[in-house]
Amino acid sequence: MCHEFMEELYAYLDGEMSAQDCEDIQQHLRECAPCRAEYERDVRLKELIRRSCACQPAPSELRQRIVTSIHTSVTVVRRQG
Repeated sequence: MCHEFMEELYAYLDGEMSAQDCEDIQQHLRECAPCRAEYERDVRLKELIRRSCACQPAPSELRQRIVTSIHTSVTVVRRQG
């Protein structure tokens, strides 16, 4: 799996990328089976979470802790890359 791709995956999944960046990610997914498998896993996970949690929103404190945790994880991955 490609570390550069993983740094961009969540922005792509959340629709937070430019059209050109999306095309670059899609091209990478067509060419890289390990990243495509990771992407497909994350799409399924996101859908499962959406279906399971649709009835009640997460408290804002929990959301902030999750965002902080994600940013910390991405920073660690960048340093290891």
